[in-house]
Amino acid sequence: MRLVNPGRAAIVLLAAAVLAAPALAQEPVQERVTVGIVEVTLHASDRFGEPVVGLKAEDLTLLVDGKPAPIETLEWTSSVGSGDPVEDPAAVPADGAPAAGTDAGAVVGRRLVLLFQWEIQGAKSEGHIRMARQALEFIDTLKPDDQVAVMSFGSRLWLRQDFTSDHAKMRAAILSTLVPKNDQSGGHPSLAAAARDGENATSIEKAFLAIGNALRPIPGSKAIVFFGWGIGTWTAITKDTAGLGRMNYPREFDQALKALQQAQAPVFTLDISAGHHQLEAGLERLSFETGGYYLPTYDFPRWAMKTAARALTGHYVLIFRPPTGRPHGPHEIRIEAAHGIRLLYRQQYDD
Repeated sequence: MRLVNPGRAAIVLLAAAVLAAPALAQEPVQERVTVGIVEVTLHASDRFGEPVVGLKAEDLTLLVDGKPAPIETLEWTSSVGSGDPVEDPAAVPADGAPAAGTDAGAVVGRRLVLLFQWEIQGAKSEGHIRMARQALEFIDTLKPDDQVAVMSFGSRLWLRQDFTSDHAKMRAAILSTLVPKNDQSGGHPSLAAAARDGENATSIEKAFLAIGNALRPIPGSKAIVFFGWGIGTWTAITKDTAGLGRMNYPREFDQALKALQQAQAPVFTLDISAGHHQLEAGLERLSFETGGYYLPTYDFPRWAMKTAARALTGHYVLIFRPPTGRPHGPHEIRIEAAHGIRLLYRQQYDD
């Protein structure tokens, strides 16, 4: 039984990028090692969850594979009405598609994916309803240039609403996650590729892999707010844990982590469960390794939603050059700051 984060590139139509593999190799992919540069999205907050602004490169210590490495640049980017400003407001209509004759590459704000993990069990369905209410309130805090896509996972991955700036469409999509409904794609940029992969995304790990791959070619500020209850499976009795049990993850989980890290898409998990449970470890790992938060919601759902929302109001872009003379493959990233500052960032890069 399953118990179970130099330079802005043009926005590309995701569906075409996924259908044409050769083209995908040429499209811009954030947070990849290109021309000797690694870019890391970094969220910094104080002990109250408020974003910390004003940090400089000298305020941080960067370790790559446990050894100090210089930080080339550290730049703060506000995500509240952020992105590269659009000179003509008419360039971004309500459905998120650029107007005719405008620059499709303009980055106009945050791209947020709201993902709801559905379960018919009473306690989890109650949590789903509880946090759907908080998500509706969150929509009211968005700026006009923010774009949101709404997805749900049950027996497969469903796209309830493609990226849009239309708040009415967002609300309708959030409410639709409570009942079965077909995919609604067509925004620009688009998660249509993830929707096509949804039929084969028969586990939550495969769902995150599909979403991560779909988000990779889309530049700009991105994040996933995951209203979920479990990642991985829990084995209660094993020989090597003396009966204490352990978490198990399918191979798609590590693949999903890598795709999400490359997409610069941190996962902020809002646990909809009714209390502590074994699968918290999987949810915490998902958020930690992609640069997001894990927050339970059974006691203080509004506080949890507001905490995640505050973290999404801005972030730093940290750039460094990977050390030379090391074997190709995954490399560990560790960033340290003064006591009392919490840093969220992805934990590795590949070269």
